Amino acid sequence: MGALMREHDWRRSPLGTPDTWPSTLKTLVRLLLSSNHPMFIWWGEDLIQFYNDAYSRTLGPERHPQALGAPGRECWAEAWHLIGPDIERVMAGGSTWYEDRLVPLTRNGVRDNVWWTYGYSPIEDEAGIRGVLVICKEVTEEHLLRERLEQTNHALIETMDEGFCLIDMVRDENGRAVDYEFVEVNKAFSHQTGLRDCVGRRARELVPGLEQRWIDIYDEIAVTGEARRFVEGSSAMGRWFSVYASRIAHPGGRRVALLFTDISERKQTEEALRESEAKFRTIADAMPQMIWSATPDGRFDYANEGWRGFAGVAPESLYGAGWKTLADPEELPALHRAWFASQDGGAPFEIEHHARHRSGEWRWVLTRALPVRDADGRILRWMGTMTDIHEQKTISEELRLANSRKDEFLAMLAHELRNPLAPISTAAQILKLSSNDPKRLAHASDVIGRQVRHMVELVDDLLDVSRVNRGLAELERVEVDMRTVLHGALEQARPLIERQRHTLVEEVGPGRAIVIGDSKRLVQVLANLLTNAAKYTPEGGRIAVALATTPDEIRLSVSDNGIGIEAALLPHIFDLFTQATRTPDRSHGGLGLGLALVRSMIVLHGGRVEADSAGLGQGSCFTVILPRHADARRPAPAAIPAQSSGQPVPAFTPRRVLIVDDNRDAAESLGVVLGAAGHSVTVETTPEAALTRAAGEAIDVYLLDIGLPGMDGHRLVEHLRAMPNAAAARMIALSGYGQAQDIAASMQAGFDAHLVKPVELPQLLALLAA
Repeated sequence: MGALMREHDWRRSPLGTPDTWPSTLKTLVRLLLSSNHPMFIWWGEDLIQFYNDAYSRTLGPERHPQALGAPGRECWAEAWHLIGPDIERVMAGGSTWYEDRLVPLTRNGVRDNVWWTYGYSPIEDEAGIRGVLVICKEVTEEHLLRERLEQTNHALIETMDEGFCLIDMVRDENGRAVDYEFVEVNKAFSHQTGLRDCVGRRARELVPGLEQRWIDIYDEIAVTGEARRFVEGSSAMGRWFSVYASRIAHPGGRRVALLFTDISERKQTEEALRESEAKFRTIADAMPQMIWSATPDGRFDYANEGWRGFAGVAPESLYGAGWKTLADPEELPALHRAWFASQDGGAPFEIEHHARHRSGEWRWVLTRALPVRDADGRILRWMGTMTDIHEQKTISEELRLANSRKDEFLAMLAHELRNPLAPISTAAQILKLSSNDPKRLAHASDVIGRQVRHMVELVDDLLDVSRVNRGLAELERVEVDMRTVLHGALEQARPLIERQRHTLVEEVGPGRAIVIGDSKRLVQVLANLLTNAAKYTPEGGRIAVALATTPDEIRLSVSDNGIGIEAALLPHIFDLFTQATRTPDRSHGGLGLGLALVRSMIVLHGGRVEADSAGLGQGSCFTVILPRHADARRPAPAAIPAQSSGQPVPAFTPRRVLIVDDNRDAAESLGVVLGAAGHSVTVETTPEAALTRAAGEAIDVYLLDIGLPGMDGHRLVEHLRAMPNAAAARMIALSGYGQAQDIAASMQAGFDAHLVKPVELPQLLALLAA
């Protein structure tokens, strides 16, 4: 272009020859020619054109080279309606800039759509504005490429399942974003949002209650240009969205592109899953068992709060192989073998083992697990529980031992019952064979009496145990002097002690020994301890009894140098049916009830009993500790003399007696005894027969069994009391039960007395004589 300018005939131009041009024009022309960027100049009122090589390539043959030095209005007549107004503004002192502006031009004989990016700037010198400097670039190819890309993107966007839209932020007069307007949306937009006909409308027009946070998020992206991916819910729309938002270059800097998906269903599923998991965890944490889950290879990935309560550790500490810290190292190999066997075969896992408790104790637990499988049967995980069964195992062992003791007790009971039955049977044979020998008859009678008393004592012990175990034992609670109790117990035990030729040592300390309790029961307790000491000490042994007091307690001990107690038995010595190892001879007898009764009675008195022994052959010591009565200043009560077992029999008066008992042998044998005593006795075995006889005969005394079939003794006595012949008769109840409530029930029914089987003959004869 420099050569063309030099060759151009400028004399015919309004500007004249170059040597007459203003210095500003010369300078700009030199700048123009040296630039590689398309540039041209319009100078003067006629807008004479100057341009460089870079610009000449955009003019086409229709304008180059003749456009050089030509007036701008003539050269660009076809586009002057677009560019003319801008030139006038620049000549008036303004400027302008366009990007990607369409200015159609005819080039190479064809009118084309041509896109330009250009700017107009005024050229000034001392004389004022002299022309226009134009810096420009044809961007038609870039524009068309961009259009093709946009079309491609648009097609792509329209085929997407995700929602897409362009929005322009709407701000108030203070510049605060208050809404946004939809500029473009794709087909999926409506499906994802539920909104229709959105283009050109604002969000809060379409969703009146739209939350401000959505507008704030998009405005921040528009201002900062930092793209953002987020998940957000809208109560106004009733949906959750996963959104990717980024700023789009646009005049005003307020356009944002959104790519989003409606994830409401997924959120509902996630929320349902969270609720289900929360419910599971709540239920799992509320359960007493330790619950766990593990991966297919056995690594813990969940443990409930039950582990914290049992082991005192955070559940998370058990994850992976952390559970092994709670297992007994000696049992780990067995645990592994059982686990691997379940893993290999997919069978349920179950094993009892020990686990470390938070107290440091090794407790029995039961661990179970089941596999969770997929549709193809593959194990996805294991779900399991661990249950503390220590108490059950302990109780089971105790029950096993108790059952064993029960079996031993039954064997002992059979032995103890057979012992008196054998002499009774022999005595019965003597009675048959020696009916004319008074001496033999008396001997047989004594044998039967002694053995029956022995059996009654056994039954009384069993009844005592039953009453204590059921909480039915009744104690008389009065002030009792333990010196008197000791004296009474020694009286009972002394014959056995002397028969065994033991040495008895008594040590009674100073001070009053008063307790609140039942004197008879306390004598029974001490007599039991003294009798045991005498029985289990070899002949010629030593028995010591010591009574001592402290301000709060009374201690009474019975010690001996007898056979002693083995260490394994000592902790259970007061348990029911507990005895040392039985020997075939059973020389000492007993049912293992005595010491259990001792402890129960002492506990009922608010005290305790202790046993001590250095081992077999080392003797033993039993100590009873009772709370001392606070009021020890009162004089001790006078000792109550023991009642004589033999009461004087009143003057004899024969009675008409009716015995009613469904056990005919018992009734007739009792009738024989009473008949031998001089009374007139009749026997009936049914209540109906008794009522018939009572209606026709005058009876003085009725002996009624309580356990009659059909109509028990209580109902029978009520019927008899209502009959004129029997109303004034003496009614005596016969029963195998003799507890306080049994006697009270008989008295309430209308009986005058209640006797416990087997009946003591002197007592019955005294009632008949009264």
